[in-house]
Amino acid sequence: MKGQWQGKFGGYATGNVTVEIDDNEHDYSGRACIFQDGINQYVFVVEFRTTDKAKVQHIRERISVQRVASTSVVEIEELQQAFPNVFFPDRVELTLTLTRKGLRAAASTYVGAHLVGNLDVVLTSGSADKRSKLTPDRRIKTWEKFKVDVGRLEPDRFIFRGQPVVNRLRSSFHRTNRRDLNRFSNTDIPMLHGMVSSKTRHYFDLRDNIQNASFWNLLQHHGYPTPLLDWTHSPYVAAYFAYRNKPAVDSEPRRIRIFKFDRVAWQNDFLTLSSIVNVMPHFSILAPISLENPRALPQQAICSITTVDDVESYLDMCGKLRNKTYLSVYELPYTERGAVLSDLRLMGVAAGSLFPGIDGACEEMRLKNFGP
Repeated sequence: MKGQWQGKFGGYATGNVTVEIDDNEHDYSGRACIFQDGINQYVFVVEFRTTDKAKVQHIRERISVQRVASTSVVEIEELQQAFPNVFFPDRVELTLTLTRKGLRAAASTYVGAHLVGNLDVVLTSGSADKRSKLTPDRRIKTWEKFKVDVGRLEPDRFIFRGQPVVNRLRSSFHRTNRRDLNRFSNTDIPMLHGMVSSKTRHYFDLRDNIQNASFWNLLQHHGYPTPLLDWTHSPYVAAYFAYRNKPAVDSEPRRIRIFKFDRVAWQNDFLTLSSIVNVMPHFSILAPISLENPRALPQQAICSITTVDDVESYLDMCGKLRNKTYLSVYELPYTERGAVLSDLRLMGVAAGSLFPGIDGACEEMRLKNFGP
């Protein structure tokens, strides 16, 4: 039952439902958000925790009406003034059933003892756990052809991300057993802020969106799972990260993956959002200030933030709606690793430059003196 589940509902009212469920040791916990068409500034929220891990869960909880992109609760007086002829429910009886087709959500909503609405929808979780469907550029199968191709690209239009394995594009947060982004934002972040603040020279003001993004980016660079994805303006820096680490055990010949994302087209077509709570699914590009993060500048770093687990399917869907291709991918042979790293070192793309400090210097000299 764990995961991120989404779907549309119809009938007397129409809209979208997102359910994010965390897999705990003995139970599930999570959050359901209902975005009703015509009530664009508010979202109906149900937070819950189950008693076990059965495939059918009966939930009775209060409904909170909150602001979109915020967790502030809206008072009933404001709702009645904005929508004088609408009854806003205050509690729900919700049954979640895991089926072959997805997660069925059947809900009855009430104002006091009076039934005011029903909802029955099957939600799907996407294909984030499945093999990537992205087809690599068939023309570019070698490092030399890759260099020629990226050299012809329009400057500053694309951003890149290198991965040592042919996996789907997915944030480190969504690769864990967690999906509840509200729990991440309102529990994890304040706790980490209290711990990390004693170890940084700069005090991050999390009320400021720019500093908040910088703090999350700092956590990401130090190994804490976040809904961010690291990108770079440089295809060569992306190639370094794809080829950087040698596998513990050599296996059959494999390929590395370098994603190319059309940042300019995306930002022209879609709004940038910084919130991950009480918002519809989104993928946004951020350029946080590199506070306490000396690696960001030499890596020409930029990042994305997303509420979506299955990023590839979401970007593909958005592309089809606009008749565009935002995300594409190169796949190059791992067997070229030695030549690629040597070439990159001559370009100045090496551990010593990308990771200021002793660790970067030692990594660069290890590759030079002991081979890739």
